[in-house]
Order: sequence, then C-alpha cells, then structure tokens
Amino acid sequence: MKKIINHSSILLLIVSMSLLACKSDEDPGPGNESPMINLSGGNYLVDGNNQTLYIFTKDVNGTTNCSGSCIDLWPVFYKENLSFGTGLVATDFSEISLTDGSKQITYQGWPLYYYAPSGGGNLEAPGATSGDGVNGVWFLAKKYSVMLANAQLVGLDGINYTDNYEPGDGTSQFFVDGAGKTIYIFKNDSRNQNNFTKPDFSNNGVWPIFYSEITSLPSSLSAADFEEIDVYGEKQLTYKGWPLYYFGQDQNRGETKGVSVPVPGVWPIVNLSTPQSANEPTILVSNDAVFGDVLTDNTGHSLYFFTKDPDGTNHCSGGCALKWPVFYTEEVILKSGSSLDQADFGSITLGDGTTKQTTYKGWPLYYYAPAGDEVIEEPGSTTGDGVGTVWYIAKPDFSLMIADTQLIGNDGKNYKSDYTEGEGLTKYFVDAMGRTLYIFVNDSKDTNNFTNPDLSNNGSWPIFYTEITHLPSGMHKEDFGEITVYDHKQLTFKGWPVYYFGNDKNRGQNKGVSVPSPGIWPILNNETQPAL
Repeated sequence: MKKIINHSSILLLIVSMSLLACKSDEDPGPGNESPMINLSGGNYLVDGNNQTLYIFTKDVNGTTNCSGSCIDLWPVFYKENLSFGTGLVATDFSEISLTDGSKQITYQGWPLYYYAPSGGGNLEAPGATSGDGVNGVWFLAKKYSVMLANAQLVGLDGINYTDNYEPGDGTSQFFVDGAGKTIYIFKNDSRNQNNFTKPDFSNNGVWPIFYSEITSLPSSLSAADFEEIDVYGEKQLTYKGWPLYYFGQDQNRGETKGVSVPVPGVWPIVNLSTPQSANEPTILVSNDAVFGDVLTDNTGHSLYFFTKDPDGTNHCSGGCALKWPVFYTEEVILKSGSSLDQADFGSITLGDGTTKQTTYKGWPLYYYAPAGDEVIEEPGSTTGDGVGTVWYIAKPDFSLMIADTQLIGNDGKNYKSDYTEGEGLTKYFVDAMGRTLYIFVNDSKDTNNFTNPDLSNNGSWPIFYTEITHLPSGMHKEDFGEITVYDHKQLTFKGWPVYYFGNDKNRGQNKGVSVPSPGIWPILNNETQPAL
C-alpha cells in the first residue's frame, strides 16, 4: 500500500519545534524562574536566575507591610517546591499568606521581595543589587548579625511612643537581631561597662545580655561601631560603647515593650542616631546649686558616700544595695584641667569576689535609686544626701566626713558611745581620708593642755588641722575654729582642740577610745558638748 505523506502536518511540527527552541532561549520573567534559592558570592539570597532578593525593615513583625504602589517597585517573591543551594537550610524559609490570598516566601521571618526600579514588575538585571539601602529601609536578603527595623514603639504599658519616648504615634528605626528581636541599651551603663547585670546573672532574665559575632550587617551600619566585652565570663556586644540587651518580655518579633520599663527612656532602643557612649571623662565635677562641686558619673548622675564605709570597704548589701547601687568604672578618666587628682581614685572588689566598686579618697562610691529597684535618680538630682543621716553627696572638697561604725579600742574591746563595753554603731568625725578625730578631756576651751612645747609627744596624739571649707550636711561650719599651738595650727570643735591617735594606722580605726582608759580621749560628733 502506498504511504500518503501529509505535508501540512510536517510543516506544523517544524514550526512548533522552532517556537519551543526560541522560547527556551528567552529569560524567564518574574514568577517563571527556577524554584531554586542560592547564595550569591556576597552571601545574599538570589533566585534560580540570579535575581537578587531583598527584605524590608518595616516587616520586622514577620508580615508584609508593602502594598499598593510599593508592590510595583518591590514585587513579592513566591515559588512552590523550593530547593536550596549550598549554605542554605530549609528551616530558615517559610511562607505567609497575604491579604489578597497570594503567598510570599520568608527568610528567618523576613518576607522576601524583588526590586523593580522602574515599576510595573520590570526587575533590575540579574546579578544587580541596586535595591540595597533604598530609603534606608530596603536591604539585601541575608543572614544578619544585627538588622534594622522600622515600626511603631509600643511599651509594656500598651502606650505608643515616639523615638524621644513621649506618648505618640510615629515610626521609629531601631536595631533588632537577625530574627527580628529588639535590642536595647541601659542609660545607667558607661562606656563598655555593664552596670546592670549581677555577677550570678540572677537578673539576666529581665534584661538578657545580647551577643552575636559580627559577620554581616546592613550596608548602613559599620562593623567598627561594634565591640565585645566580658561580663562575668560571658560575652556581650556593644554599640558605640553601649552594652546591648534584650528585654525578657519581648516574646515576639518586633515587640518593643522595654521602652516603657520602668519608665520611658531608661532602656532606650538603639539606632544610627545613638550617640557614642562617653569616653572621656568617666568622672566629672558638676556644680550643684545647693552643694557646690559634687562628683558625678559621665552622664551627670550624682555619687554618694556611706558613713559606715570609713574603713574603705562596702558595708551596703541586700536591700541596701538595691537602693544604693555601686558605681564602677573600669578606667578613671578625668577631664583635661580637672581639679580632681587621679591618685585619689581606686577600686575595691566586693565580697562576692567579682563585683567591683570605684572609690574616692578611700570612700566607696554609690548611686541612689529612691524606689529600691536599682533605677537611679535623674541626672543632676541630689535627693540621696542626708538619707538616714548616713548617706551624703560625694564632694571632692569635704574638709571632714562623718563615720558611723563600731568603736573598737586599742585593747581590742568593743565600746558604745558612752565608752562602756558593748556593741553598737557610733557616729563620729573623721578627716577626708577616713581617719578618726578625737578630743582630750583635760583640755579646756581653745587650749591644748597635752602637746609638749617641743612636740615630743605629738607622735602619740598628733594635733590635727585642716582648713574648713566644705562639710557634709550633718556638720556645722560655725562649730569649728583654730588655735596656734607652739607655732602650729590646730583645729578646734566647739572649743575643743582636735587630735589624731598615733596608733590608728588604718582608715576607720578608733583605737584611741580606750587609751589610757575609756573616755579620756573621746571621739567627736554633734553630741559633743562645748568646751569650758
């Protein structure tokens, strides 16, 4: 049988094959690309056709906040049955449903987009990254150590806040970790110094320290602004010198509940406008309208002395420490031309073996937290002065100070304020360095009846003199005077000549109260009766 060749069918087949060949040479348009996601050489995400993917800082809560005309410039990325290139893991990817029922792929919770610079879905060229940094809110999709977010600040109190921590509506930019969890700083910290976390990390659940190795940052951030510090054996990241924290009650991405705790502004969010943490000085002399020159930290918070610390150790613990947090700076840096002397500063280690505290002229320095919650009073406030008649503003120019301790004689016995044996705290005056001052019961008004003309016994009971310029609020300048003892000045108090005891070798010692018998050389305080 003769075969019949259908030339029309053959021609149709050839045309069809040609069209298919041409179609295979065309670049697939958006939505027709391979369902593969890869990492580019710069470690940012691209689709299977090397088309760059982006994330939007306003999507920090994990939902899409780009709609309307925004979508014309930033088409969403979605593909079913995704496959993943080297270095990517499937668990970092998910999908969300948009309000119109369509879907979008997310990476580490961030929705993914393309960039179409001219709009209308006309994507930038494959391999291009011109969308990175657009308006400071669009960035390459990658695994970031720290990321930027733009959202409304909403405190734990449910109130909306602006970025100056006043109630109000408005989008603020702030740092989050790679998974969208908000990062904070503590206004009472100092440069590269965490002043919040306890040595046993018992309060770390409230404000957990934040650490991430800086491997990738959005293009608007600089790695040079980040450092790490050691906090009781754990690493903490810092930004511009500020230690970084999470807030324990921020359970979901993008939450900013910490901005209102305990009051707005105590735990600020972090952003590009965050100023450098002060580097110099770490301790200032500030002028107060009532007290004159006072010691403050580098943010103007007042520092205090505790009268129970004349021996140079910290006697404030437990509930006391919540109301009077220690002040510590790793490095004492003074302002150029400061009236302070670097040699007057030191540091001590507290009983837990790890917590440190800065001292001035041997006196441990404290902040004041009126509510007992470790949240210190506002800069410039001096409300801690005189509290309990044992706390006083730290002045650099105190002529004398007040101590409040157990009297322990040269005989090793404890004495009460009436010089009978027994335990109990007694208030008494010391010099600025914590050394105890005494009077002699055999002296008379403005007359030293002890010191020999050749000062041969001055080593036993040295005469004391200092110019009275400034005193703690518990003392009165008019009670002091001066006399001349064999061409040497001696201070008087209520007419009594004032002495040291030669065997008081260390700060706060008061051995003289038992020499030669109790009450012959009393300490002096406001209860001392005027000399006759």
